[in-house]
Amino acid sequence: MRFEHVPTDDDAASIHIDGLEENLTILHLTDSHMAEGDKRDPEAAESVARFQKRFQERTPGGVPAWDLFRQTLAAAAARGVDAAALTGDIIHFPAHAALDIVQAGVDELGVPTVYTPGNHDWHFPHLEWSEETRAEYYPRFRGLTDDSPACGSTEVGGVRLITLDNSTYQVSDGQVEFLRAELDSGQPCLLFVHIPIWIKSLAPTVMEKWKAPIMMASPTGWTQEAREKWRVLEALPSTRACHDLLKSKAATNLAAIFCGHVHFAHTDVVQPGCQQYVTAPGFEGGYRFIELTGLD
Repeated sequence: MRFEHVPTDDDAASIHIDGLEENLTILHLTDSHMAEGDKRDPEAAESVARFQKRFQERTPGGVPAWDLFRQTLAAAAARGVDAAALTGDIIHFPAHAALDIVQAGVDELGVPTVYTPGNHDWHFPHLEWSEETRAEYYPRFRGLTDDSPACGSTEVGGVRLITLDNSTYQVSDGQVEFLRAELDSGQPCLLFVHIPIWIKSLAPTVMEKWKAPIMMASPTGWTQEAREKWRVLEALPSTRACHDLLKSKAATNLAAIFCGHVHFAHTDVVQPGCQQYVTAPGFEGGYRFIELTGLD
């Protein structure tokens, strides 16, 4: 399957797909970091106030993060998008009030939408970072993920939109097998994750900004201190297998990977025909419109 990527600005991606019968426009939004809460999550009250202030200080015009989120969805609706993909840290912790804002926005947009969690989505700052915490709050994302936060897919106009939760910097054997089966579907695929996969050209900017290689399956750059700070264990065999799969001939139906997490925009080649698009964070006004067209 042939794909051609047309150079664009940081808020767009233009991909020509061999055999695509109808043009598609997809919104990609990531890292809105909405810190909301109410009496349903009383233990989060201090975090709500603290992180609302932190992110509002960094939004264009000093507006609340939820305002930017709604503005972006309104722009997507005005553009007439065919689908939307939200790739994690849309909320800063899993308070019911924040999830309500996301669900209301998705419902109002009214197009097929995929969602994959980020490292902040499922974790309250006052709780331990652990698989137990993630398992406790995973159910809150069932409505946004078609009851499958770990991985999922939906078809829009002949293109498979695949999600994979890599919010712990790891993926499981089951997730890898799910991804492999999706890539074997014979249809063009787009993969949506929160954390970028390691690409050599991405690493220097990530290291400069974060002082740690906060990408999935990074082979270098981690110190013990950085691992403890970011709570990142050495890549599991399944995580390395996923990275290898995405760069292999078995992924020739994969046109692109879309992600966020590192809070800046970046685009580069994963393998011939496939590029990774890192989108700027929503709390800074970032988003990306993905334009898919047929290839003559």
